[in-house]
Amino acid sequence: MLSTITLNRASSTPIYRQIGEQLKTAIAEGKLPAGTQLPTVRQLAAELGVTRLTVQTAYAELQSGGWIEATVGRGTFVSAQATMPPRWSTVNGAATPATVIGDLLQMGQAQGMRSLASASPDPELFPAAEFWANLESQRNHTALVGGYGPAQGDATLRIELAAHLSERSIEVTPEDVLVVAGVTQGVSLVAQALAQPGDCILVEQPTYVGFLHQLRAYGLQPLTTPVDADGPSLAVVEQLAATQRIRFFYTIPSFQNPTGSCMTPARRQQLLALADRYDFFIVEDDLYGWLAYDDAPPTPLKAADVNQRVIYVTSFSKTLMPGLRLGMLVAPTALRERLTALRIAADLGSPLLLQRALAAFLHRGDFRRHLRRILPIYRQRRNATLRACEAFMPPGVQWTRPHGGLCCWLTLPAHPAMHDVPRLVLQQGWAVAPGSVFLADASANHHLRICFGALPDEHIRRGVEVLAQVIRQQLENAPPSADVLEAWLPLL
Repeated sequence: MLSTITLNRASSTPIYRQIGEQLKTAIAEGKLPAGTQLPTVRQLAAELGVTRLTVQTAYAELQSGGWIEATVGRGTFVSAQATMPPRWSTVNGAATPATVIGDLLQMGQAQGMRSLASASPDPELFPAAEFWANLESQRNHTALVGGYGPAQGDATLRIELAAHLSERSIEVTPEDVLVVAGVTQGVSLVAQALAQPGDCILVEQPTYVGFLHQLRAYGLQPLTTPVDADGPSLAVVEQLAATQRIRFFYTIPSFQNPTGSCMTPARRQQLLALADRYDFFIVEDDLYGWLAYDDAPPTPLKAADVNQRVIYVTSFSKTLMPGLRLGMLVAPTALRERLTALRIAADLGSPLLLQRALAAFLHRGDFRRHLRRILPIYRQRRNATLRACEAFMPPGVQWTRPHGGLCCWLTLPAHPAMHDVPRLVLQQGWAVAPGSVFLADASANHHLRICFGALPDEHIRRGVEVLAQVIRQQLENAPPSADVLEAWLPLL
């Protein structure tokens, strides 16, 4: 296979990276299985007509990513970890929220495949130099930042976060802000503060898989309201709120995960009115709110929260870097002490070094510059996703057209063979997220989530093409479901 490596010496992409990318593709597609021995640096350099340093650099990057392993005296081999399939890829694999989350995290490290499954930003776009400079600025304060900080969060960071929120029309003081380890922890604290096992929580359908996992872990009962292009169905929200004791309603109003939909201003106002009328809290997950590609970022629910109904949670996992694990929670005053106490019980607080570095990053304007750089790139990748769907998807497949965020939601024809699509796509070296895990009622198997943040345009196009080919083959080879037959019988 290595004889098929082709180099474009006129390309702006470095030669070592071209070699590495083609080897990754070969590993992902199973052409170089785990345990395959690769040529020595000398052999491959001679074969490709490049310097040994070029091949050495390519191998070093592959090894740091977990794609290959080198042993002195034995040689260089494709890593077993690089080709380890997710648990939902097997015929009998269970796609549960817990298994999918775990597999997505594993794929983020060294999975030997191209992934459209994870709603992650591109690590190549992380502002590494700027953030390392802000970390370095804390060197003279090691004695301070190496210790514990306030459980509510470092005051310096909370000042910057309050200013950061004002750019989204949320006016709060630093005392209103609780620093959390990402949205997942923030929502977890809220669930613990407001609900007991057996209580009912209102959620959108579909919704964030991590929150569904938390509901199961805490023994909470989800009540669902469907989501359309304009947001959740408020008629269903009102019906359930009028007949059930709702602890809170969890919503992602801006570029929802997984659909990418955005709640209209009118529905936002109506939802706030319903929360007042039926006396329930709204937990607003604003993780994707900054990632707006066609217009200004939507105004959060919290900005219009005059009656203290909204608990606002966001983080920098999608706009900056997931591994930072820093976010914020803004809650009504009556809940603040309880939430802080739960944060202490969870982990005492976030690392002070990272908090100070993020505070400096925000204060210096690095975040605004970072956004100006990444938004055009993610807009282009969103466009590439939609163009690829239009070019390749067979009739009967529908997809959302998000104006922001990192997700696109596919609805497949109601054929029983659609259940196998994620597994079959994985056999082609690509990962997509099975839609069932985003549903509280996971009976439907005809949805998929694809994400476009972490891949360049040409990889997105290829991944969507592979997905479309699998869907088409399944439609051609499988009999229609009972629902489809029922719809066609009157026409026969």
